[in-house]
Amino acid sequence: MKLTPEGCRSRQQRLAAALAEQGLDGAVIAQREHVYYFTGHMHNPFFAAVLFVNPEGKAILAADADTADSGAVEAIDEVLGYPAHFHCTMHCFQLEKAAKALAQALPGGRYGADSAGMAAVAAGPGGDVPADLHPTILKLRKAKDADEVEAIRASIRLTEVMYDAAKAAIQPGADEMEVFAEIQAATTREAGEFLEKFGNDFQANAMGGPPRRRKMKAGELYILDAGPRLHGYCADNCRTFAVDGSPTEAQHQAWKRLDALFAILEEGVRPGMPSADLFSVADDYLRWEGFDGLVHHLGHGFGMSPHETPELNPDYDAVFEVGDVFTMEPGLYSAELAGGMRLEENYLLAESGLEKLTSYPRDLI
Repeated sequence: MKLTPEGCRSRQQRLAAALAEQGLDGAVIAQREHVYYFTGHMHNPFFAAVLFVNPEGKAILAADADTADSGAVEAIDEVLGYPAHFHCTMHCFQLEKAAKALAQALPGGRYGADSAGMAAVAAGPGGDVPADLHPTILKLRKAKDADEVEAIRASIRLTEVMYDAAKAAIQPGADEMEVFAEIQAATTREAGEFLEKFGNDFQANAMGGPPRRRKMKAGELYILDAGPRLHGYCADNCRTFAVDGSPTEAQHQAWKRLDALFAILEEGVRPGMPSADLFSVADDYLRWEGFDGLVHHLGHGFGMSPHETPELNPDYDAVFEVGDVFTMEPGLYSAELAGGMRLEENYLLAESGLEKLTSYPRDLI
């Protein structure tokens, strides 16, 4: 599932309205994920693409000549090509060449750009800061459109393949790196394309981390935080597996507490609620159950990036709004649990209420 031309045009119109409100004559967009967000064009990461949108909603894209010649970009009024390579050798001036191609089609005026904070850095102390559209675009990205949600659902379906592959490969004596290879192979076959991002945690007897050359042992727990990115959008959910298929009593009791917590959290989410309040609900619950509380965030938004707002975290000031897609991921960790466990579900806060996007069983075995 890729972004639709209708969804991209809708996002362009919202950006155009923001430009008019800020008194800007256009937006220059060069971050790869933002070009994709507004056009549906995911360019080769070694090349550059620069998008221009004016307050009337006209969209012009400067892209490598091969893309421009193909006519494959739909949600664009004009595509301008630039040479991304010469005699099959890529050069190191991708943005400069793209900007030169785009400049020929642009009128004068005051533009904003998705400079991701670099405008402030480049201006230096006390200098004039060029208009930085990065905060504006992040605000637009918070509420997901229908085509974005469908792209996220497609990535979530890949996590089910990851969990099935893990269950088949995990056993005492299995090497973490070999298990990772089995998971990656099965998921890549299902996706049918290269996955630029795959996830975070593939370790046994640990809070998480990349796979190691280490053999798993009976009694340990294996945390699989699955985060494939398909067609530009991530999934981010987690399951925990008992390595020998027989969780200890302490592990089972900890799992029961985490499993029961989800119903409480799901009942509490509502638009306008500070997301840090939900963290407090989970932290108080775990302390009441005799644990030390949460040692990391309760969850976070996700979409084109694995971590977005709203942050379910006392160190942030985010608020739940309709259109938010986010995780809830309580965890418990200790030596008694042989590492620890984390369970993570994905949700959409829709007009009709909270919708759980994930459905894979949370069982330890």
